[in-house]
Amino acid sequence: MSFQFLSLILGGILSLADYVTEHTIPKSASSNHKLVSFSAGVAVSYIILSLFPEISSYALIDGKQIFIYALLGFVILNLIEQYVYKGVGKLKNLPKYHKKVRIAYFFVYNLFVGVVLVSFASRGLAQTILFFIPFFLYMVVEMIPQGFEFQSKILGAFYSISPLIGTLIGAYYIDYTDPLFGKLTSFVTGTLLYIVIREFLPTDKAEKPFYFTVGVIFYALVILLSWRFI
Repeated sequence: MSFQFLSLILGGILSLADYVTEHTIPKSASSNHKLVSFSAGVAVSYIILSLFPEISSYALIDGKQIFIYALLGFVILNLIEQYVYKGVGKLKNLPKYHKKVRIAYFFVYNLFVGVVLVSFASRGLAQTILFFIPFFLYMVVEMIPQGFEFQSKILGAFYSISPLIGTLIGAYYIDYTDPLFGKLTSFVTGTLLYIVIREFLPTDKAEKPFYFTVGVIFYALVILLSWRFI
Protein backbone atom coordinates (compact mmCIF):
# COMPACT_ATOMS: atom_id res chain seq x y z
CA MET A 1 0.00 0.00 0.00
CA SER A 2 1.44 3.38 -1.00
CA PHE A 3 1.80 6.04 1.67
CA GLN A 4 -0.50 8.34 -0.32
CA PHE A 5 -3.30 5.78 -0.30
CA LEU A 6 -2.78 5.05 3.40
CA SER A 7 -2.90 8.74 4.31
CA LEU A 8 -6.07 9.26 2.25
CA ILE A 9 -7.78 6.38 4.08
CA LEU A 10 -6.76 7.69 7.50
CA GLY A 11 -7.69 11.26 6.54
CA GLY A 12 -11.10 10.00 5.46
CA ILE A 13 -11.55 8.24 8.81
CA LEU A 14 -10.70 11.47 10.67
CA SER A 15 -13.21 13.38 8.57
CA LEU A 16 -15.91 10.78 9.11
CA ALA A 17 -15.27 10.75 12.86
CA ASP A 18 -15.56 14.54 12.99
CA TYR A 19 -18.81 14.55 10.99
CA VAL A 20 -20.42 11.78 13.02
CA THR A 21 -19.58 13.32 16.41
CA GLU A 22 -20.61 16.81 15.30
CA HIS A 23 -23.79 16.08 13.37
CA THR A 24 -25.27 12.71 14.29
CA ILE A 25 -24.43 11.93 17.92
CA PRO A 26 -26.54 13.75 20.56
CA LYS A 27 -24.54 16.26 22.59
CA SER A 28 -25.53 14.41 25.77
CA ALA A 29 -23.59 11.39 24.52
CA SER A 30 -20.37 13.40 24.18
CA SER A 31 -19.99 13.85 27.94
CA ASN A 32 -18.10 10.60 28.48
CA HIS A 33 -15.55 12.04 30.88
CA LYS A 34 -13.71 8.74 31.19
CA LEU A 35 -13.03 8.60 27.46
CA VAL A 36 -12.12 12.30 27.39
CA SER A 37 -9.64 11.82 30.25
CA PHE A 38 -8.13 8.71 28.64
CA SER A 39 -7.79 10.52 25.30
CA ALA A 40 -6.10 13.49 26.96
CA GLY A 41 -3.61 11.12 28.63
CA VAL A 42 -2.83 9.59 25.25
CA ALA A 43 -2.32 13.06 23.76
CA VAL A 44 -0.01 14.16 26.59
CA SER A 45 2.22 11.10 26.16
CA TYR A 46 2.34 11.59 22.42
CA ILE A 47 3.14 15.30 22.64
CA ILE A 48 5.97 14.85 25.15
CA LEU A 49 7.50 11.58 23.97
CA SER A 50 7.03 11.88 20.22
CA LEU A 51 6.07 15.33 18.92
CA PHE A 52 8.54 17.32 21.02
CA PRO A 53 11.49 15.11 19.97
CA GLU A 54 10.30 15.31 16.35
CA ILE A 55 10.28 19.10 16.47
CA SER A 56 13.66 19.14 18.21
CA SER A 57 15.17 17.05 15.42
CA TYR A 58 14.07 19.68 12.92
CA ALA A 59 15.51 22.43 15.10
CA LEU A 60 18.92 21.12 14.03
CA ILE A 61 17.95 22.03 10.46
CA ASP A 62 15.64 25.03 10.77
CA GLY A 63 17.02 26.42 14.03
CA LYS A 64 15.37 26.93 17.40
CA GLN A 65 12.91 29.38 15.87
CA ILE A 66 10.87 26.36 14.75
CA PHE A 67 9.42 26.30 18.27
CA ILE A 68 7.85 29.69 17.51
CA TYR A 69 5.28 27.85 15.40
CA ALA A 70 4.28 25.76 18.42
CA LEU A 71 3.94 28.95 20.42
CA LEU A 72 1.80 30.47 17.68
CA GLY A 73 -0.49 27.45 17.60
CA PHE A 74 -0.98 27.71 21.36
CA VAL A 75 -1.37 31.48 21.61
CA ILE A 76 -3.59 32.04 18.57
CA LEU A 77 -6.11 29.44 19.72
CA ASN A 78 -6.08 30.89 23.23
CA LEU A 79 -6.82 34.38 21.89
CA ILE A 80 -9.60 33.05 19.67
CA GLU A 81 -11.16 31.13 22.56
CA GLN A 82 -10.89 33.94 25.11
CA TYR A 83 -11.36 37.15 23.14
CA VAL A 84 -13.30 36.12 20.05
CA TYR A 85 -15.39 33.03 20.79
CA LYS A 86 -16.21 33.87 24.43
CA GLY A 87 -16.31 37.61 23.74
CA VAL A 88 -14.47 38.73 26.87
CA GLY A 89 -12.62 41.97 27.45
CA LYS A 90 -12.87 44.88 25.06
CA LEU A 91 -13.92 42.59 22.22
CA LYS A 92 -17.12 41.42 23.91
CA ASN A 93 -19.30 43.47 21.55
CA LEU A 94 -18.15 41.68 18.42
CA PRO A 95 -21.03 40.80 16.07
CA LYS A 96 -22.51 37.33 16.27
CA TYR A 97 -20.62 36.11 13.21
CA HIS A 98 -17.36 36.16 15.21
CA LYS A 99 -17.77 32.37 15.52
CA LYS A 100 -16.66 32.19 11.91
CA VAL A 101 -13.14 33.04 13.05
CA ARG A 102 -13.12 29.98 15.29
CA ILE A 103 -14.55 27.80 12.53
CA ALA A 104 -11.87 29.03 10.11
CA TYR A 105 -9.09 28.33 12.62
CA PHE A 106 -10.17 24.75 13.27
CA PHE A 107 -10.70 24.17 9.56
CA VAL A 108 -7.13 25.23 8.83
CA TYR A 109 -5.84 23.30 11.85
CA ASN A 110 -7.55 20.07 10.75
CA LEU A 111 -6.27 20.66 7.23
CA PHE A 112 -2.72 20.94 8.60
CA VAL A 113 -3.29 17.69 10.50
CA GLY A 114 -4.07 16.02 7.18
CA VAL A 115 -0.94 17.43 5.53
CA VAL A 116 1.27 16.32 8.43
CA LEU A 117 -0.36 12.89 8.34
CA VAL A 118 0.86 12.43 4.76
CA SER A 119 4.42 13.34 5.73
CA PHE A 120 4.34 10.84 8.57
CA ALA A 121 2.95 8.21 6.19
CA SER A 122 5.91 8.77 3.87
CA ARG A 123 8.21 7.97 6.81
CA GLY A 124 6.67 4.66 7.82
CA LEU A 125 3.57 2.91 9.08
CA ALA A 126 4.46 2.93 12.79
CA GLN A 127 4.96 6.71 12.96
CA THR A 128 1.76 7.21 10.99
CA ILE A 129 -0.37 5.13 13.36
CA LEU A 130 1.21 6.78 16.41
CA PHE A 131 0.21 10.17 14.98
CA PHE A 132 -3.24 9.05 13.85
CA ILE A 133 -4.54 7.57 17.12
CA PRO A 134 -4.39 10.73 19.33
CA PHE A 135 -6.04 12.85 16.63
CA PHE A 136 -8.69 10.22 15.97
CA LEU A 137 -9.51 10.17 19.69
CA TYR A 138 -9.61 13.98 19.63
CA MET A 139 -12.11 13.92 16.79
CA VAL A 140 -14.25 11.38 18.64
CA VAL A 141 -14.39 13.00 22.06
CA GLU A 142 -14.28 16.64 20.87
CA MET A 143 -12.08 17.87 23.73
CA ILE A 144 -13.24 21.39 22.94
CA PRO A 145 -16.97 21.07 22.12
CA GLN A 146 -17.46 22.74 18.76
CA GLY A 147 -21.09 23.81 18.65
CA PHE A 148 -20.48 25.66 15.40
CA GLU A 149 -24.14 25.62 14.37
CA PHE A 150 -23.57 25.59 10.63
CA GLN A 151 -26.20 27.27 8.52
CA SER A 152 -26.47 24.25 6.23
CA LYS A 153 -25.50 20.59 6.25
CA ILE A 154 -23.34 21.19 3.20
CA LEU A 155 -21.18 23.70 5.07
CA GLY A 156 -20.98 21.34 8.03
CA ALA A 157 -19.90 18.47 5.80
CA PHE A 158 -17.32 20.66 4.05
CA TYR A 159 -15.84 21.61 7.43
CA SER A 160 -15.68 17.98 8.49
CA ILE A 161 -13.69 16.88 5.44
CA SER A 162 -10.87 19.34 6.15
CA PRO A 163 -8.52 16.51 7.30
CA LEU A 164 -9.22 14.67 4.04
CA ILE A 165 -8.60 17.85 2.05
CA GLY A 166 -5.30 18.19 3.89
CA THR A 167 -4.26 14.65 2.99
CA LEU A 168 -5.20 15.29 -0.65
CA ILE A 169 -3.02 18.41 -0.70
CA GLY A 170 -0.18 16.61 1.08
CA ALA A 171 -0.39 13.54 -1.17
CA TYR A 172 -0.40 15.39 -4.48
CA TYR A 173 1.97 18.20 -3.50
CA ILE A 174 4.34 16.25 -1.28
CA ASP A 175 7.37 17.93 -2.86
CA TYR A 176 6.06 21.30 -1.62
CA THR A 177 4.55 20.31 1.72
CA ASP A 178 7.27 17.96 2.96
CA PRO A 179 9.84 20.77 3.41
CA LEU A 180 7.26 22.44 5.71
CA PHE A 181 6.81 19.29 7.78
CA GLY A 182 8.74 20.55 10.82
CA LYS A 183 6.94 23.90 10.94
CA LEU A 184 3.48 22.39 10.44
CA THR A 185 4.14 19.72 13.06
CA SER A 186 5.25 22.41 15.48
CA PHE A 187 2.09 24.45 14.88
CA VAL A 188 -0.19 21.41 15.22
CA THR A 189 1.60 20.46 18.45
CA GLY A 190 1.07 23.90 19.99
CA THR A 191 -2.64 23.80 19.19
CA LEU A 192 -3.05 20.25 20.52
CA LEU A 193 -1.19 21.21 23.68
CA TYR A 194 -3.61 24.07 24.30
CA ILE A 195 -6.60 21.79 23.75
CA VAL A 196 -5.33 19.30 26.33
CA ILE A 197 -4.40 21.93 28.92
CA ARG A 198 -7.69 23.75 28.56
CA GLU A 199 -9.60 20.53 29.04
CA PHE A 200 -7.78 19.82 32.29
CA LEU A 201 -7.66 23.11 34.14
CA PRO A 202 -7.83 22.69 37.95
CA THR A 203 -11.42 23.96 37.97
CA ASP A 204 -12.58 21.34 35.49
CA LYS A 205 -14.86 18.93 37.37
CA ALA A 206 -14.99 16.58 34.41
CA GLU A 207 -11.44 15.29 34.86
CA LYS A 208 -11.05 11.61 35.72
CA PRO A 209 -7.45 11.27 37.01
CA PHE A 210 -7.42 7.47 36.92
CA TYR A 211 -8.39 7.28 33.24
CA PHE A 212 -6.05 10.14 32.40
CA THR A 213 -3.18 8.22 34.04
CA VAL A 214 -4.15 5.03 32.23
CA GLY A 215 -4.07 6.93 28.94
CA VAL A 216 -0.64 8.37 29.73
CA ILE A 217 0.87 5.03 30.73
CA PHE A 218 -0.76 3.09 27.89
CA TYR A 219 0.46 5.36 25.11
CA ALA A 220 3.86 5.88 26.73
CA LEU A 221 4.35 2.10 26.62
CA VAL A 222 3.18 2.00 23.00
CA ILE A 223 5.69 4.72 22.06
CA LEU A 224 8.51 3.07 24.02
CA LEU A 225 7.82 -0.21 22.23
CA SER A 226 7.92 1.62 18.90
CA TRP A 227 11.39 2.94 19.81
CA ARG A 228 12.53 -0.60 20.51
CA PHE A 229 11.35 -2.16 17.27
CA ILE A 230 11.74 0.67 14.75
